[in-house]
Amino acid sequence: MKIGIDLGGTNVDIGAVDDSYRILHSLQFRTADCRTPEELQTIVLDGARKLIAEAGLDGEQIDFIGMGCPGEIDTEKGIALAADNLPIDRIPFAKLLSDAFGAPAKLDNDANCAAWGEHMAGVSKGYRNVVTVTLGTGIGGGIIVDGKLLHGKENHAGEIGHMVIDIHGKRCGCGRIGCWETVASTRALTREVEHQAQYAPNSRLGKLIAANGGRANGKTLFIAMSEEDNMARSIFNDWIRSLEVGMWNIINIFRPDMIVISGGISKEGETLLQPLRAAVGKCSTMIRAGRLGGQAGLIGAAALDELSI
Repeated sequence: MKIGIDLGGTNVDIGAVDDSYRILHSLQFRTADCRTPEELQTIVLDGARKLIAEAGLDGEQIDFIGMGCPGEIDTEKGIALAADNLPIDRIPFAKLLSDAFGAPAKLDNDANCAAWGEHMAGVSKGYRNVVTVTLGTGIGGGIIVDGKLLHGKENHAGEIGHMVIDIHGKRCGCGRIGCWETVASTRALTREVEHQAQYAPNSRLGKLIAANGGRANGKTLFIAMSEEDNMARSIFNDWIRSLEVGMWNIINIFRPDMIVISGGISKEGETLLQPLRAAVGKCSTMIRAGRLGGQAGLIGAAALDELSI
């Protein structure tokens, strides 16, 4: 039995995973209110203890513990170095988990874990060269080459959201100009929806946003498109073109078997994928949505012991 831990800025998901990568029992604990590294590591360790107790496991049944964590990771030493949305400052999670539960433990970046989860048990299982694109507040990525995760120097490979696609574009949170995530992340899309709707308050899109207190969410644009709102369709088409530019960069650099779209917006399925494939055009690289949804990171973390194979 393996334990998978998927740490996020709002919650941490912890699950017991069998050798077929099925989640047998899982729990979720809030992390958004953490203020110190000590508080965060207590939530993770106590959460894992509660999960193990509820699942009816003992120490001898736990073969491995894997953890996915946002931010900068030292994978060799199993240390979470820093993160934007959590109080992380050189927390040795791998050692803490191994000492607490008597099993080997590994730590990796959360986007890498999501990519690895889809590779081991999801839509990209059986494919050797895959790039997973996580669309959310930013754009993250996990790159698998010849069946192995590409970590790069200092574990910084896969930051695909920060490839520059417009040198005259918007300033990114990283400080550079025109990063892909400034125009193609779901946050960028939501901001553009809110901005454009101001000029058409009587449109279906404008009314949906007004009914939600002036804010758009991940569903707003797609609801308006389903009701034949022309402004919504125009915004979506422009966003797809921005997304397509980055996709072709990935294809030209890696020529993967598959690009996996992950993140909440992937639930839109073919409504998202068909226009994106059409924009990319004829290409041997498949573009598919992740199959594991929000469980990809947890399953991928539990499968980190397979990285050496």
